[in-house]
Amino acid sequence: MTTEIRDSILATLAYYDILDFPLTLFEIKKYLINPARFQILPQAINEITLGGIQKELDYLCSAEKISSQNGFQFLNGREELYEKRMEKDKIASAKWKKFLKISKWFAAVPYLRGFLVGGSLAYNNTVKDSDFDALIIAKSGRLYTCRVFLSLVASLFGARRKRSDLVAPDKFCFNHYITDGNLNIKHESLYNAQSYANLKPVLISEELFKKFYGANVWLNKYVYNFRPADDFVLRKIKPSLTLALFAGIAEKVLNSFWGNWLEGILKHFQQKRIKNNSATYESGGRVVFNDNELEFHPRSFEKVLLAKYNAGLKKAGIFTVGEEKDSGLN
Repeated sequence: MTTEIRDSILATLAYYDILDFPLTLFEIKKYLINPARFQILPQAINEITLGGIQKELDYLCSAEKISSQNGFQFLNGREELYEKRMEKDKIASAKWKKFLKISKWFAAVPYLRGFLVGGSLAYNNTVKDSDFDALIIAKSGRLYTCRVFLSLVASLFGARRKRSDLVAPDKFCFNHYITDGNLNIKHESLYNAQSYANLKPVLISEELFKKFYGANVWLNKYVYNFRPADDFVLRKIKPSLTLALFAGIAEKVLNSFWGNWLEGILKHFQQKRIKNNSATYESGGRVVFNDNELEFHPRSFEKVLLAKYNAGLKKAGIFTVGEEKDSGLN
């Protein structure tokens, strides 16, 4: 099993190397790619501890496979990543302040049940032009109403990314919505597993947070040590009672025939726009629009990253049962 764990550690560093992101010992443990993906024959995997990982890191350093600086690990020859991360941490700190300053107002959005930050900000891998990616959980039956109100609040602050924006620093990119009655993410891949394992809760109850990850236990097929409970308190906003009251009153008004009518109108209008957008049908991405999910990734980085990852493993002589595939992009 030592070989598989060693390969798993090296593969994890190789994955984040593509993102120009060195990892600490704790991060390697948390985002460790499942050693089972490097097994020829299935075997039981015991607990993988920090001490065990450190032992393998020491070996990989002595074998000149990786290097280390001030607690950050990276592939050999990539020493510049340490300074890059220091700079990215500074940028991320400033961006988190901007993000949280506006995000607190989303508590006023009716039918918003969960708001989690994703993308580069979720793991502090930002550059100056980075936007704010988010996963939205809306109340079932009110997906399109929630989307309109969320976009409206962001627009009031001039903080919503528009389709015409080539870059949108510090703008909110609402590119993925699901409903509280359909929490399972069906698009499984190493890329998505790492992405969802990196999500940070901002506005969400602990019960729904646990329910979301309970519906997506497939993440551990790819990310061995991931335990979502460890992240619940990170970056979480305590909703304003006034804003929550406003959302509650709006929901009471819209929990009616007129609310159903509005949802139907908004659904028709939004789906028509999505269908008429040529980006919806581009290859190399995915756009989903139905009653339970809205996903807007017409030009996903997933395929590019996994191609580099698979090539990197071959170059490093790491055996895998099969190449990592994308999650079913167009």
